[in-house]
Amino acid sequence: MTENVQHWINIASRIATALMDKPGVLLPVLHGIQDELGYIPAQVIPAVAKVLNLSRAEVHGVVSFYHLFRTEPRGKKIIYICRAESCQAMGGRKLELHVKERLGIGYHETTTDGEISLEPVYCVGNCACSPAIMVDEHVHSRVTPAVFDQMLDEMIDEEARATFVGSTKSATTRVFVPSDSTARSLGADRVAAAVVALDATLNLDIELVRTGSRGLYGLEPLLEIETERGRVGFSNVDSETVKRLFSQGIPTIDHRECLGLMEEHPWLKQPRLTCARLGVIDPLSVDDYRAHEGFAGLEAALQLSPQAIVSTIADSGLRGRGGAAFPAGIKWQTVLDAGSEQKYVICNADEGDSGTFIDRMIMEGDPFMLIEGMTIAALAVGATQAYIYIRAEYPQAIKTMEKALDIAYITNHIGKDILGSGRDFDIEIRKAAGAYICGEETSMLESLEGKRGQVRFRPPLPAIEGLFGQPTLVNNLVSLASVPDILVKGADYYRQIGTGKSRGTLTVQLAGNIKHGGLVEVPFGISLREILEDFGGGSASGRPIKAVQAGGPLGAYIPVSEFDTPLDYESFKEIDSMLGHGGIVAFDDTTDLGEMARFAMEFCSIESCGKCTPCRIGSVRGVEVIDRIRAGENPHENRILLQDLCDTMIDGSLCALGGMAPFPVLSVMRKFPDEL
Repeated sequence: MTENVQHWINIASRIATALMDKPGVLLPVLHGIQDELGYIPAQVIPAVAKVLNLSRAEVHGVVSFYHLFRTEPRGKKIIYICRAESCQAMGGRKLELHVKERLGIGYHETTTDGEISLEPVYCVGNCACSPAIMVDEHVHSRVTPAVFDQMLDEMIDEEARATFVGSTKSATTRVFVPSDSTARSLGADRVAAAVVALDATLNLDIELVRTGSRGLYGLEPLLEIETERGRVGFSNVDSETVKRLFSQGIPTIDHRECLGLMEEHPWLKQPRLTCARLGVIDPLSVDDYRAHEGFAGLEAALQLSPQAIVSTIADSGLRGRGGAAFPAGIKWQTVLDAGSEQKYVICNADEGDSGTFIDRMIMEGDPFMLIEGMTIAALAVGATQAYIYIRAEYPQAIKTMEKALDIAYITNHIGKDILGSGRDFDIEIRKAAGAYICGEETSMLESLEGKRGQVRFRPPLPAIEGLFGQPTLVNNLVSLASVPDILVKGADYYRQIGTGKSRGTLTVQLAGNIKHGGLVEVPFGISLREILEDFGGGSASGRPIKAVQAGGPLGAYIPVSEFDTPLDYESFKEIDSMLGHGGIVAFDDTTDLGEMARFAMEFCSIESCGKCTPCRIGSVRGVEVIDRIRAGENPHENRILLQDLCDTMIDGSLCALGGMAPFPVLSVMRKFPDEL
């Protein structure tokens, strides 16, 4: 055995030993090894298996299942190209081809000098400013071939860029610059650094506060200044803009470049409930959070019985915001009624749908809201342990949540004897490893247990027999983040917002070929057309919008004739579509929807967990049949075959991935028949 291999084994054994007492830690162990060595050498697998009392096959099976685990050395830098639909809508395919040609390599390959490796990724949560690429852990927005060439020629010092400036001091004037990862991808860190430098030079007496983003991504980087009248904004700021704005002292609302009071900005004329603090507060300041009704919901919950909390959630009409829209109260009641000394709360933050980024925004911009919501949920159902399952493609969200949890433990909002209540509750972050299927709750539970993320048969339901065989409350991040507001304002207040069986607000994320991409929180019932035109402002290209895809890569393509459909669960079901996680991706009239239909099947074939035949094999056959149709080979017969194949996948798949991957294909066949 070479000295190098023994060194690897020693590192792997050390990492595994440090975590071995925690349940289901194989993924954290593998992440730790890869973080330290750059990849997971085959030689360390026996050592990991021995320490964790697993078979070598089990360890190897997990390593090979997840896309982001690497078994071969990679370059000094890894470039991830986003292949999601929102990036494709803005020229992502052209960028992809250009990058491969410029580097002279394909996916999963490394340049001959060992400098750069190229990997595909299926969403980096930057959908409102696409196309996007990620270099190591840092996102870049609106990347054209020319922009990529410039990046490659300059090869930005990513380490310097990674350190963004936080709050500096207490001073007379507060200046706010977002630290949201999309805002940073557009230059917010350089803006923050320029403010600090200018303050030091001119002695302007400024306190710099890094916030999340309000979600007006067309205006980022957005700089705000606190005045007696409120916060005033300046949009699309860069380092030179900062020098100009502050050249005569602190700019006021009368400055010619000022947007005016941000609270009066037309985009923000929304009944923001879940997103009220985004872009407003310092994400890691408990005092700031408390000053904006933070932890008031938890304090109210501590005065109620578990049943009273569950009844409040049920009466509010809150439904799961992850896509299935299952009534939250029913799920909470089931876990409460389950007899077990050990129960779990799981936050599903594996936000992998193209066009969605609200989970990332909340974790980066208002993390204590999620912690508060999870704690209330634990009080309600009798859980003492929780996990937040966060996708690895969100490195900044993970770091922010880790810091927020540390602070929450220090301030006793979680941990032992929460706020003197006699209740204990712990939260742990688990980083995913690049498997879209783990957004399905039973696949996620398998992953949390340290296994391949394969779908479980149901029954039993996770609420009865979930993580480690115990009753488990699994909710989407936005569902849990909605809970504190309901406890503060009451079930009736929340229920009166919305329409029909869709109560409260919907966090719409506008992405793809849209002029004003970003976050919009509106009551259920507003029409799709109002969202696209009044908030989105039409297409970014200036051409007519041809279709939108709602609900992520499994969602149908919606034609212009259906744009007057209200945004609620029942109305979307009537047009054979779904709201999903609230992402809406726009495509202009240059888009080849036949190509997008093919991508839906290709995506399913890549992301299938492989457990059931209709999904595993059907998606591969689907790509082949679509290719034959597009090549003009027996189009009528192959269309019939494609319909039959889709029906088989819908009826026979174990979960929504295989069962819904045909939806985009069928929508193109039925509503855009000439496109296929």
